[in-house]
Amino acid sequence: MFKSIRWRIASSYVALIVLATFLLSVYLLQFVRDNYLRNLESRLIAEARLVSIDSEQYFSARGTAEELDTLAKRLGGETGARVTIVDLDGVVQGDSIENPAMMENHGARPEIRQALASGVGESSRHSSTVGYDMMYVAVPIKVGEKVVGVARVALAVTEIDRSLGHIARTIAAAAGAAAFLAILVAMYLARVTTEPVKRLERMAAALASGNLDQRIRIDSPVELGELANAFNRMAERLKATISAISEEHGKLAAIMANMADGIVITDGDGKVTLLNRAAESILGTSNERAQGQSLAEAVRDHDLVQLLTECRIQAKAQPCVRLFQLQASKRYVKGVATAVRDSNSAQYLVVLQDLTEVRRAESVRREFVGNVSHELRTPLASMRALVETLQDGAMDDPPAAKDFLRKMEIEVDEMTQMVRELLELSRIESGQVDFKMEPTDFGPLVRQTVERMKAQAERAGIELATEVTGDLPIVVADGERIRQVLVNLIHNAIKFTPPPGKIIVSVLPATEPQVSGVAVSVADTGVGIPADDLARIFERFYKADKSRSSGGTGLGLAIAKHIVQAHGGNIWVESRVPAGRGGGSTFHFSLPLTSV
Repeated sequence: MFKSIRWRIASSYVALIVLATFLLSVYLLQFVRDNYLRNLESRLIAEARLVSIDSEQYFSARGTAEELDTLAKRLGGETGARVTIVDLDGVVQGDSIENPAMMENHGARPEIRQALASGVGESSRHSSTVGYDMMYVAVPIKVGEKVVGVARVALAVTEIDRSLGHIARTIAAAAGAAAFLAILVAMYLARVTTEPVKRLERMAAALASGNLDQRIRIDSPVELGELANAFNRMAERLKATISAISEEHGKLAAIMANMADGIVITDGDGKVTLLNRAAESILGTSNERAQGQSLAEAVRDHDLVQLLTECRIQAKAQPCVRLFQLQASKRYVKGVATAVRDSNSAQYLVVLQDLTEVRRAESVRREFVGNVSHELRTPLASMRALVETLQDGAMDDPPAAKDFLRKMEIEVDEMTQMVRELLELSRIESGQVDFKMEPTDFGPLVRQTVERMKAQAERAGIELATEVTGDLPIVVADGERIRQVLVNLIHNAIKFTPPPGKIIVSVLPATEPQVSGVAVSVADTGVGIPADDLARIFERFYKADKSRSSGGTGLGLAIAKHIVQAHGGNIWVESRVPAGRGGGSTFHFSLPLTSV
């Protein structure tokens, strides 16, 4: 009977189905087991991180071991898992099952070491405390950026094995049923199996080649139909898994690309495998050029290479930190190098934090404090000298005493003016000034302001003129504040233009690209400003050189800058200083039709 081709086909078909079902069952069992264990591990990681978050406040507040033990027991009751809280010395501070005081030091436990080294630790082993096998997952507890302990969550392996055993029995039962049905209908299926099997082979090959949208449709008896459905379910789950991985990869790539800090990743040999956009900007190179090169070849910066070298030779898995200035770009950076090790290879992560602006802000702050101190020291010293002179007998000389009091009043007025301007500047910068925005005709505003300043210019022997060009648009602005900007600029020009000089205040429609409004300029024939000082001329108290250091508080240009910027405009300066002095300066500012 088995010599018959029908029986041979039937018997071969039955054997193939049984074998395929067995292999598929083994695969599915392994797949389900791995997926179950991954989900369980993810759940334990999530619970461990929750325990870590709940423990932070106790560590930050220096809570007692009793409080941590109470927390562990409460969280263990809520999660159904065993919760353990360990400090950095490996001493158990809290456990949801046992008395921490009776437990041995956990510092050498593999999951604890892994958590401190890489952020997450996992281990499965026999627990001497509870007497059965457990799966452990641990994560570090941080207060700020400092690791203060480890949170560990565990589940009994017997419970895991029980669930997996149920899944195995289910899969085995399904496989047995499929094989039994295959034997019963083998003779019938023998006549229609050849073509569907070929179709199944072709479609399975398409799935194996990566065509996860491929679906198997076979209008055949149960066995082949079930097999086709199993392949379809597998393809759907595989597609969903790959889609999830791709989505996470996309998120990670987006985060890496948009991080403000530079990220450099090298392999175990120190060759660059990745630079994000911030690192490209900081290091002045591209990811494409740096790929496959050693860090020394890609960047050519001794301090950065030394940082990576220290991390590579360091035995401990602690980050290496160094502050340095990049030789090429002159940026100040904080570099943190960390080894990222797995079972196959080692990689190195270098995080570059650009501190250039922070350092500059600190420098500006120190300079500002020094300038304020300097500006106050002179009038205070003068007043002290006047007071001492009055105390030494000048009070008995009424004319002299009156003269000293007048000088003291002048010094007080200067300090009062400086404090008033500092407060005004601070209020403008912090947005506490309410601007009275209304339609403003700049022609009359400029002419009136220039007319007010002509007397002062004439006393200084300087000609002050106005040029209003074209049909000026009506601009929404605070007229008094813009008048204050003009007064500051004209006063500044008068102060630094030696007689006989000339100052021209011009106003015309704005010609900047994509801007409609007005542009105002104040041009003088004064001493000019050196090119190196142009970028800082609008800073508080900044004075270009000794020829510009006398008189005033040094705050006028800073106030003018912030008023213009508050209107959504721009302010800048041009100066024609050929080799040293002379050539004059021109201050410009432009305002849009409506402030932003």
